Amino acid sequence: MEQQPLTSLSPERMQLFIAGLSGLAPEEVRKAKILYIRNAISEYKAMETSFQGFGQAQGCMNMIPFFWPIIGAQKRMMDAQLKLAEERIRNAIDVWRDDLAGENLGLEKP
Repeated sequence: MEQQPLTSLSPERMQLFIAGLSGLAPEEVRKAKILYIRNAISEYKAMETSFQGFGQAQGCMNMIPFFWPIIGAQKRMMDAQLKLAEERIRNAIDVWRDDLAGENLGLEKP
């Protein structure tokens, strides 16, 4: 399970994205940023779903005490990746607050 948590929201990738927006009209920049964040949220939700599926597979291994430390380490790793991904999304939303004002991006959990 070697997934990078939303590399699209790493500082380097975001700077490249912003550089690619130069010369666009403000409304086009706004639309591009909204799409960028929505795609990041979609990636986050897909990662969350795949981790849930993996967690179900871990349930079978949970019957054997030998695997308990491994399962615990995997769970902590998955939780840390989800937390990092969510923080990156929230940071991007915060930085682009003015451009994203009034948009329902769908990050909130039910």
